[in-house]
Amino acid sequence: MSGGDVVVPTMAVWAARLWLASAVLFGVSAVWFLWIGIGSASAFGIGLGVISIAIAAAVYILGRRAATPDARWRSTVSVLTLVVTMAGMLVAVLFFDPFLLVSGLVGLVGSMMAYRPAAEKWFSGGAIGG
Repeated sequence: MSGGDVVVPTMAVWAARLWLASAVLFGVSAVWFLWIGIGSASAFGIGLGVISIAIAAAVYILGRRAATPDARWRSTVSVLTLVVTMAGMLVAVLFFDPFLLVSGLVGLVGSMMAYRPAAEKWFSGGAIGG
């Protein structure tokens, strides 16, 4: 290992993995909602699918940018996962559909891991280099 290698804490790695998993789950739920919406000619299902695609793209892009030393990206993806989880709770209760809730909870756990002391220093740019 040379002096320029970046040592990434395990918590930061798992936070990024959970954000990626959340984006993938949102993408899968988007396909599901679009499939059901188009099959039943439901505008609600199609709209929920389009929104899920946008959320999946946003979580993926913001999760990738959170690895930069700028703490605003990490805060943005954390707030996005919190808001989506709250909206997922509403959808789960009203329509008995837990897909968005589970997808949001996975991202929210990743956000919690990103703010643990082991990962905080790395996401803030203080632990760059080995």
